[in-house]
Amino acid sequence: MAPITLYTTRRTPAGRAVEITAKIIGVDLDIKFMDLTKKEHLTEDFLKMNPQHTVPTIVDDGVPLYDSHAIIIYLVSKYAKDDALYPKDLVTQARINAILHFESGVLFARLRGALSPMFYQGCPEVPADKLAAIYDAYDLAEATLRSDYLVGDSLTLADISCSTSLVTLNTLFPVDADKCPKLVAYLERLEQNLPNHKEYNLERSKESLALYKQKLIENKK
Repeated sequence: MAPITLYTTRRTPAGRAVEITAKIIGVDLDIKFMDLTKKEHLTEDFLKMNPQHTVPTIVDDGVPLYDSHAIIIYLVSKYAKDDALYPKDLVTQARINAILHFESGVLFARLRGALSPMFYQGCPEVPADKLAAIYDAYDLAEATLRSDYLVGDSLTLADISCSTSLVTLNTLFPVDADKCPKLVAYLERLEQNLPNHKEYNLERSKESLALYKQKLIENKK
């Protein structure tokens, strides 16, 4: 089987979720890191693959697919040796799908909402309401954790997807262990049990933190 081509960036949480999923299920990826500042996602060729010009985007056997949640479900459904990451039970799938929507609609959305004013509007700090929204998201994640993992007692796509945004958020805006002890314990559990967590989440999030600090300094000047 020819490697699946993945178009992404190093730091995007969504792209990292695809990389982690592929590693776990043993799928080879031909990774093309894109420079969005050079508008490489707006070229004619890329727009033919993905008219929404978002990353990650994959091409598998000539077929382009986009949206990280759709991609990781597709990869597991087609290539995984078992259904551990996305069980066939419809109730479990519905619960995983709900968490995937939580990742995109809350966790990643609030990360992007906090950083956009700094990176695109020159704000010297994250607006207070955006920070409050992040800590509210932590409270929601805390309430969601009713077992060791987000859906049941074992790792699923829900954890892979949420780990990428949660670790980035926590690196930039640390979770208060007194207010969200279950969430802190969960993040520690991921360090021990999520394959390739250090390489794809911890190290890449440190890159995001360095860029964030650099932008803070630039904007304050």
